[in-house]
Amino acid sequence: MRLPAVRLRRHLPAPEPAEGETLRPRLWRSAWRRLPPRRRLRELVRHNAFLKVVSLLVACFLWYSINELERDAERNVELPIAIRRVAPGLIVTDVSPAKGVMVTLRGPRTILDNVDEGKTRLVVDLSAAGEGDIRVDLNRASLVPELPRRLKVVRMAPGRLDAKLEKLAKRRLAVKPVLAGTAGVGYRVAETTITPDHVEVTGPAKTLDAMKEVSTRPVDLDGLTSTLERTAILEAAGDFVNLVPDRVRVSVRFEEILMSREFPRVPIALRNGDGAKVTPEKVDVTVHGPQRLLHDWVLPAGAVFVDAAGLGPGSHPLPVQVDLPAPLEVTARQPETVRVVVAPKEPGGP
Repeated sequence: MRLPAVRLRRHLPAPEPAEGETLRPRLWRSAWRRLPPRRRLRELVRHNAFLKVVSLLVACFLWYSINELERDAERNVELPIAIRRVAPGLIVTDVSPAKGVMVTLRGPRTILDNVDEGKTRLVVDLSAAGEGDIRVDLNRASLVPELPRRLKVVRMAPGRLDAKLEKLAKRRLAVKPVLAGTAGVGYRVAETTITPDHVEVTGPAKTLDAMKEVSTRPVDLDGLTSTLERTAILEAAGDFVNLVPDRVRVSVRFEEILMSREFPRVPIALRNGDGAKVTPEKVDVTVHGPQRLLHDWVLPAGAVFVDAAGLGPGSHPLPVQVDLPAPLEVTARQPETVRVVVAPKEPGGP
């Protein structure tokens, strides 16, 4: 088999430019010739035109977002102050500012928007402070949690913290129930029980020295007649005072109010004694019983009487009797006995 001969091609040197002709225009002409024709360019532009327009808009939006959001900005946030590491036996009182500190932050807008005011605290360390009035530079305070690296604090208003440290004390004080309203008609409070009846109170020594007891919030008794069982919250004893526990169980037991009422000159009715005469004819009666029944009660006619059954002619002393519904009872009768005179029967009478 005969193999074809391999011949090497020699690259001819580029022709020398003519006199007065430069190399740059020739390069432009060669590049222009390599461009696709106009029809081909139109086809390339029109192919997936919608997708190309959307891609262009997205690219513009990303460019704007990155350049605008990454630009440094400032934001004001109000951060609360948290006290940490107070010396043993001391408590912080009279903190100023009490609401918080206005802090100005600077950094990229995207990072600034992620700072949560509800979770960030300005923590002040008072472990080296002693009893009395103190003043702390807030620029030395730390933020918890820490800010991202690209954020920094520009300023704080106010820039210092004023506080007072007092001795911490603990007492065990009795609980006093506060009852509001009135019980139902005819009832009153018989007994009040509190569980527990003492609580642990912790706070500034001066405040606790002035306290003798702890009161509950008012417990409403309006219109009640049966035993009440309710949980009552203890009334706030002052700033920086802690109560353990902060609520107690209140039990209120009621009882009926008893009263006595006098019914003067009540007519005495005669039973089983036709023709007999009662002397005196009226009596004063005192009745004792619950107020709810006796307050507007009217003694019924015939409730006060004497019984002349079986009496013969003549004068007879008889006790005055009173017929009352339970639980009413008679405590006094004036007079207690009356005289009943029975006339003799006429001859030939029935």
